[in-house]
Amino acid sequence: MSINNHFISGLGRKTLLHKGRSQLPRLIVIHYSVTNTVAEAAMALNHEKLSYHILIEKDGTAFQTRGFNETAAHPGLSNWKSEKDIGLGNSVAQGSVGICLMNKGYAYDKTLPQSASAPGKLIYNPNDQSMQRWEKYPQAQINACHQIASDVIAAYPITEVVGHHDVAIMGKFDPGPLYDFSPLNALLPSPKLLGLKTTVDSKDGFLNLREEPNAQSTVLQNLANGAPVHVRSVTYGSRVACIQPSPAKRKRYLTAWASVSLGDDNQHAGFVHMGGLKSTPLTPTLAAFL
Repeated sequence: MSINNHFISGLGRKTLLHKGRSQLPRLIVIHYSVTNTVAEAAMALNHEKLSYHILIEKDGTAFQTRGFNETAAHPGLSNWKSEKDIGLGNSVAQGSVGICLMNKGYAYDKTLPQSASAPGKLIYNPNDQSMQRWEKYPQAQINACHQIASDVIAAYPITEVVGHHDVAIMGKFDPGPLYDFSPLNALLPSPKLLGLKTTVDSKDGFLNLREEPNAQSTVLQNLANGAPVHVRSVTYGSRVACIQPSPAKRKRYLTAWASVSLGDDNQHAGFVHMGGLKSTPLTPTLAAFL
């Protein structure tokens, strides 16, 4: 398939109510729909005035809702490897392509045969007992997604392919642990973009690297002052966990915790409290609350 005037040739079209703005895509974000069909997804999206660029049925039939040069309302509040100025309203919607696969995730239909689901643990919240089994993605659907994403990668300066659960950690947990990003990221230039590089600078002389983004979580490692880290994504949480006191009412709140990689390996190593870092990608106003 080829992309002409920002649309994939031969792909079906779906009209969604949400209208976007002009953009240059640099990131692909993969989602699941929490519905079984594109018709169900389109109804839910129009009700909420949300959108994706691509919707893919379980049998691999795909639809495009807008040109890739127009934003879609798919990631909500989110951030990914920003160098600075992450605020309460930050979103990767500008500059990203949203691809949504029809799948119910960990809320899969329990009447499905056992073979239609499989065990899996998210790297960000592996101990949540409600998220230990997930609906599988049929091969035809995976093939369609891979082909479409490959076309987008060939046409635009895409730096990375990630999941919604990467850019909105502890927000919406899609596409889940059964989606393999490695074939698509293998098509991209290497090494991949790194997040803000900083160092540990804690009054205690060390910083705990934790399994989950909270002070009660298992400590994976003690990072000594001066240890280098890259901030991948600042996590989200409940209102009481918000980094800023008395925030305005919203669906998702920035916290003081961030997913980090150690050195230049570009992999999620664990979570740290950003109060123990020399610098953060937060706005100066938010950083003052750490």
